[in-house]
Amino acid sequence: MRPISIKHASIQHVQSFLITSLLALCASLPANAATAAAAPLVQGTDYDIVAGAQPWQTPKKGEVEVVEVYAWWCPHCAHFAPMISAWASRQPAWVRMVYLPSDPDGTGAAAAFAAKRAGVFARVHPAMFRAVHDDHSMPARASIEEYAAFMAPFGSTPGKLMALMQSPEVAADLKRDRAFLLAAQIDGTPTLLVNGKYKILGRSFEEELVILDRLIAQIHGGTL
Repeated sequence: MRPISIKHASIQHVQSFLITSLLALCASLPANAATAAAAPLVQGTDYDIVAGAQPWQTPKKGEVEVVEVYAWWCPHCAHFAPMISAWASRQPAWVRMVYLPSDPDGTGAAAAFAAKRAGVFARVHPAMFRAVHDDHSMPARASIEEYAAFMAPFGSTPGKLMALMQSPEVAADLKRDRAFLLAAQIDGTPTLLVNGKYKILGRSFEEELVILDRLIAQIHGGTL
C-alpha cells in the first residue's frame, strides 16, 4: 500500500491514517500489560505463606476463596470497603468472597454473623461502614440492641436479629472465626487471605488488589 502523503492527502485521509495508527498502538497494549503481569510474585514482598492456616471453607475444585478480615469500627476498613466490593463484583463465579469480622469477642462480630444467617449481610455491611464513619449515626462499639435496630430495616426484625446474635449457631460461628483468625496470624485490618494460606502484602490498597489478581490467576492456572 502506497504511504499517504500528508502534504497532498485530504483531511479525511489524514484522519483515517491517524485513527488506524492509534488503533494499532492500542491493540498492542494488552499484550504488553499481560507480559508485565506475568512476572512472578515474590514471597515476603507480595505475599506471605501462613503455615498451618486453613481456608474458611474448603474451596471446590477450580474455586479460589478470598477472605477479607475487617472490623466495622476500623477506619482503614471503611476506606477499603468500596474498593474490595467493586473488585469482588468483577470476579468470575469460581472466586468466592468471604467477609470475616476481626473481633469475635465483640458484639460487632455477633451482629455480622447474625446478619449473614438472616440473609441481610450484603446490604448491612456497606451501610454499617457509612453509619459509623460518615454519618456517625452508629457508635463504633454498639450494643446488640443498637445493632439489631440498625440491621432490621434491611430485611429482618430486631427481635429475630437479637435472638440470632445470642443463639448457639452464632456462638459456633464466633468460635470458628476465633480459630481461623488465630491460625491465620491476623495482626491488623483489613487483611486479605487467599485459600487461607496466602496473606496479601502491599504498600497500598491499590497494590494489594493488583497482587490479589495476579496471585489468584497463578493459583487458578496451577502455577502457584
